[in-house]
Amino acid sequence: MTPTVIIIGGGLSGLTAARQLQADGIDFLLLEATERIGGRVKTDVVDSFRLDYGFQVLLTAYPEAKRWLDYNELNLQTFLPGALLLYPDGTKDRIGDPFRDPGSFFPTLFSNAGGLIDKLRILQLKFRLSKMSIAEIFEQKEVSTKEILAREYGFSPKMIERFFAPFYSGIFLEKKLATSRRMFDFVFKMFGEGQTAVPNLGMEEIPKQLAQGLPKEAILTGAKVNRIDRQTVTLSDGSNFSAPHIIVATEAIGLVKEFASVNIEYQSTIHLHFITDKPPINLPLIALNTFPKRISNNICTISNVAKGYAPDGQHLVSISIVGPVNIPTSDLIKQVRKELELWFGKEVQDWQHFHTRKIHYALPDQRKVQNKILGHQLKIRDGLYACGDFLLNGSINASMRTGRQVAELVSQEVVGLINNRS
Repeated sequence: MTPTVIIIGGGLSGLTAARQLQADGIDFLLLEATERIGGRVKTDVVDSFRLDYGFQVLLTAYPEAKRWLDYNELNLQTFLPGALLLYPDGTKDRIGDPFRDPGSFFPTLFSNAGGLIDKLRILQLKFRLSKMSIAEIFEQKEVSTKEILAREYGFSPKMIERFFAPFYSGIFLEKKLATSRRMFDFVFKMFGEGQTAVPNLGMEEIPKQLAQGLPKEAILTGAKVNRIDRQTVTLSDGSNFSAPHIIVATEAIGLVKEFASVNIEYQSTIHLHFITDKPPINLPLIALNTFPKRISNNICTISNVAKGYAPDGQHLVSISIVGPVNIPTSDLIKQVRKELELWFGKEVQDWQHFHTRKIHYALPDQRKVQNKILGHQLKIRDGLYACGDFLLNGSINASMRTGRQVAELVSQEVVGLINNRS
């Protein structure tokens, strides 16, 4: 039987499109090139350890996440707001949100990240953005995050270097803070209005939940699409499927770039996992390397955030490196160990290196972002559509939003066609 819609790609965008189509009563076939759904949001289970594809978190204030996900079912485990700061002289301190974590009041007050004015300005910024809608944030003039932190928000160079640069480099996956201020403001607002969390069994629980309730026969994995000829898709094994509507939900550098003019610039990352009997960070908190010429950007004992990431009695340390690094993995591991010795001592040498993952396409470039998408941006031509976070901004929210909106567009066209025939 010919489906009404073919969805190419089983990441968050494709799965959300499938959920919306199902809600609209429209049948579909979802084709996923790999052996399991999830796209960039996957978790490998190795010897009872859970290894996400890079350091990923869910911001619970995301509107689309609240719309589609059952947070209780995901068994979300939350981070403390703020960060542990690792200074070049080997000292450490902490900055947090005393309103949501009263225990961070004195550490934040006496933190060397910046002066009292800087800390008051963080509160002012939180209040300012709480009064702005997401639409208003994305209507602001587009300048870099680095420029706006100093020029408009008035943060000191010290505060930018010691907190904002490492914290947001780990989010945007670029060290120059060239990302649009729209994205900075949006993410800052989301941090302030919700929690930062991971499912206890890893980030892949999110796409798994999206797939729950979808017809099993409507999802075909290991189905790599080689080409699209009008309304027929041909797989790498030579088989083909046809449908009057095709949604391409791949990465920007994937199949979609052959049919539409999309943003194909992106950020890369390298992610290391170590195992240790003694956690270097006891709190459910991310640690930031404040060295200007840092190798590791952020460090977290992820199993202290979510116990499901490691078996009892062992701890999983997650370390992110921003951007491509052109040295052998063995040398990179040695450099990371040496760097972290400054704060965590010789015990770092006893950590067992467990896994390294190089993520080529981790995020779309975000120097230009938006939150509103028009029908002509989703529709490539009659019968062919696109969705993905690269159309808006690099976030779980944008992935799900474009998936929902492209499905709504297709549903409207299917209903319109039926009405015209009747």
